[in-house]
Amino acid sequence: MKCPHCGTVNNSRNKFCFECGNPFESAEKKVCFTTEEAQRMIELSFAFDINNMVKQAISSYLAVLEVSPNYADVHFKLANAYEAEGQIGKAISEYQKAIGINPSYVDAHRKLGELYSDEGLAEQAIEEFKTVLSIKVKHRYADVYNNLGVAHEKAKKYAKAITAYKKAIDINPKYARAHFNLGNAYLTKGSYEEAVAEYKLSLQSNLKNAQCFNNLGIALANINNLGDAEKAFHEAIVIQPDYARAHHNLANVYYDMGETGKAVSEYKKALEIDPEDTESAKILEKLTK
Repeated sequence: MKCPHCGTVNNSRNKFCFECGNPFESAEKKVCFTTEEAQRMIELSFAFDINNMVKQAISSYLAVLEVSPNYADVHFKLANAYEAEGQIGKAISEYQKAIGINPSYVDAHRKLGELYSDEGLAEQAIEEFKTVLSIKVKHRYADVYNNLGVAHEKAKKYAKAITAYKKAIDINPKYARAHFNLGNAYLTKGSYEEAVAEYKLSLQSNLKNAQCFNNLGIALANINNLGDAEKAFHEAIVIQPDYARAHHNLANVYYDMGETGKAVSEYKKALEIDPEDTESAKILEKLTK
C-alpha cells in the first residue's frame, strides 16, 4: 500500500504509514471530520506554525483532536508546537499519544528520544532510538545512531556510545558531529591518539567548530604534542575569541613549554571572560608571586 502523503510503500496490513505516521483510509473511518474539513483545519494550523503563531496552532490542533482523538499526525504536530513553546511535559505526552496510536511512527519515536536525552533521561532515550532503528524504513539513520551514542554516553556506557557513533560514520563518513562525538568519547576514555584522529576528520567537514579545535588541543597536549596543541587552541580562539576555556588551555600549554609570560597573559584573558574560573585564578596567583 502506497502512502498518499509521502509515497512510502507500506505493508497492506498497516493502518498508518511507518514513515510519516499518516493514517490510511481504513484507519480514518473513526475520524468525525470529513477529510476536507480535517485538511482545512490542519492547513490552518500549519499556517499558524509558519507565521510563528504557535498558540493559535495549538488551539487549532486541540480542536481537531477533540473530535478526532485518534489522529496520530495531529498529536505529533501538537507535540512539535508544545516543544516550540517550551512545554516539554506536554510535548512528551503528545509524542507518546502519537506512538500509542501508531507504534511505528518513526519521527515521533525520534523526537521523543531527543527530548528524553535533552531532559537527562538517558535510558528512555536509548529505548526510543533503538525502536527507530528496529523499524524497517527505506533510509538508514546516521543521525539516530549519533543520538543513540549521545544517550549511551550520558548513561556512561562509553563502549556502546563508541559503537553507535561508528555506525553513524559508516552510513555517512563525512558526518562531522558524529566524528566529534566519537572523539569526545575517546578523550573521556583516555584514548588520545584515536581522539586526535576523529577530531581531525570532524574538522575536515566543519572548520568552524571552536569546541572541536579546543578538544583537539587537549588530546594533543595529552600526547605531549605541545606545538600542535598550541595551534589548535589558537584556532579555537580565532573562531570564538571569548572562549574562556580555550584561553585557559592555551595558557597551560605555554606554562608547560616554559613560556611563563605568555601563560600569564592567557590566564588573565581567561579570567576576564570568566571571573569564576578559580583554576586560572589560583595558577595566576602562583605565577605572579
